[in-house]
Amino acid sequence: MPLRLATAGIIAFSLTACATSTDYLEYRPKDRPQIVADRLLSAVRTCWFGDNGNGFSGYAYEPELASHTNRPRILIVRDDEPGGLPRLVIEASREKSRTSVKLFGPLLATPLGPRIQGDIKRWTSGQSDCS
Repeated sequence: MPLRLATAGIIAFSLTACATSTDYLEYRPKDRPQIVADRLLSAVRTCWFGDNGNGFSGYAYEPELASHTNRPRILIVRDDEPGGLPRLVIEASREKSRTSVKLFGPLLATPLGPRIQGDIKRWTSGQSDCS
């Protein structure tokens, strides 16, 4: 009997784990992935790392727009770890006849998270202004 309860508990936990939400944010712009990625790169360069880059000191961006997987990306990394794990990944791709922009990484869970989300939402809609 205890074995059956333990097995039932493991199965219930496994099903719950499968039902969790995604670990990324997604936006669906109308333009092609490369066009969106170019616009995002320009805005990231100007708004996050240019004169308006308040809050992004200590970070650098690394564009990977000529990707072999046809998923242009912008990586935000720590200045002191240029080859380290990205703190934020912005990835544009084509999925089911639509463009998808996905954001993921621990920087989203910091005080910069709301700004990042607001900026990316605005930029994927076609705007290029800084907040």
